[in-house]
Amino acid sequence: MVDITLYIPIDELCENASIKIEVILEIVEYGIATPQGGVTLSDWVFDLESAHWIKKAIKLNQDFLLDWVAISIVIDLMKEKEKLKQENERLKSRLSRLL
Repeated sequence: MVDITLYIPIDELCENASIKIEVILEIVEYGIATPQGGVTLSDWVFDLESAHWIKKAIKLNQDFLLDWVAISIVIDLMKEKEKLKQENERLKSRLSRLL
């Protein structure tokens, strides 16, 4: 099985999602998403998972007027929830094979 990771350049992300580059900089500064490559800002690329979390962070900021520190905490909790949900599904699958 081959793992395929898709990347989106920062300029495309900003254009497609109508995000200002300054917002992306804040999101990266608070550790909500991490660019996967590029030395300069214009070279930054994000994997699709990071792009997903960037969009979630912006929605939280717009819908609830949360600051970036609070959003960072909420996103961390959401990521942990997803991880635990996946682990739970994996364990359920293993258990069903044993029964």
